Amino acid sequence: MRALVLFALLAVPALAQPAVLLGTVRDADGAPLPGASVYLSGTARGTSSQPDGAYRLTGIPPGAVRLVGSMVGFTPEVHELRLGPGDTLTVVLTLAPTTQALGAVAVEARRDGRWAERLERFRRTLIGESENADSTRILNPEVLDFRTSWGSLMAEARAPLVIENRALGYRLTYDLHAFEASATSVRYDGDERFEALVPASDAEAERWAAARARAFRGSLRHLLQSLMAGATEADGFGLDLAREDTYGAWPVVRANPDWLIEVDADGWATLHVRGRLDVTYSGEPEEAAYLRSDWFREPRRRPDPVQRSSVFVDGSRARIDPQGTPEDPFAVSVSGHLAFERLADLVPAEYVLPAD
Repeated sequence: MRALVLFALLAVPALAQPAVLLGTVRDADGAPLPGASVYLSGTARGTSSQPDGAYRLTGIPPGAVRLVGSMVGFTPEVHELRLGPGDTLTVVLTLAPTTQALGAVAVEARRDGRWAERLERFRRTLIGESENADSTRILNPEVLDFRTSWGSLMAEARAPLVIENRALGYRLTYDLHAFEASATSVRYDGDERFEALVPASDAEAERWAAARARAFRGSLRHLLQSLMAGATEADGFGLDLAREDTYGAWPVVRANPDWLIEVDADGWATLHVRGRLDVTYSGEPEEAAYLRSDWFREPRRRPDPVQRSSVFVDGSRARIDPQGTPEDPFAVSVSGHLAFERLADLVPAEYVLPAD
């Protein structure tokens, strides 16, 4: 998950032929690396490299993907690819060894009071402060290193983070590339692979299914999906545009969804937002936890019956692939309720909302 937060689905036609990715994972000397994790970021699509380093991923919908090769003791390698229908691409993943060692003594020395405080700030920022975040935990926090500068928190991870989300029923493997949080903004870059947990009962399976649907509804992916399908009003989204005038004011006008999105014949789209896109989602109320979060800036005590957010597009336009993923994830940033929803509220990119 890559995000810039200030205080990224049109269904592919059923006949679109899926793509294939294959290749090998090697070390810096060219020797094969068996057992490396190879996955598509933000999805549950992944595999492990074979004894000869070979891997193969099939059934990939056309669009923009981030192919990640990861292994403990090595720096992850990421390839940003654009796949067309029926494409077969060969990609060699070469992993360089990391320079940091997982020393047990050093790890224990770092786990003092200040480290614990920084871990909690990191957890709130990356995992979130929602109800789902209360049931989500980092299983190996000892791999994290923190530093601060002028009130900003920076974090690095010496191994992939393992995150268990008991609210949605997923275990995530998260390769953290960069993280910086200040008082006014958050910027982080990472890649996550989803693995569905096995429910202990039918009742738990039903709870997870309902929670996943709630997490999807009102999300940025839901918004993009609705825009590309021409269904924003039916899906509960209200859209307004605010643009700064010559007097420094930001007058707000009702947005025409047809002006915001341009869908090509191949399923790709261009999102046009000049200024600020204010989004109101009426399908769910605000969470009570939102009012207690670090990102809430209004002097009120009761949740609204609607969720309010703003969307900004760098350079006024962003390319969106057929799966609803911004080709450049940092081109689309959010504030408000969408910024409140973090990793604990994320479902895989291939998630489809069940029909009513």
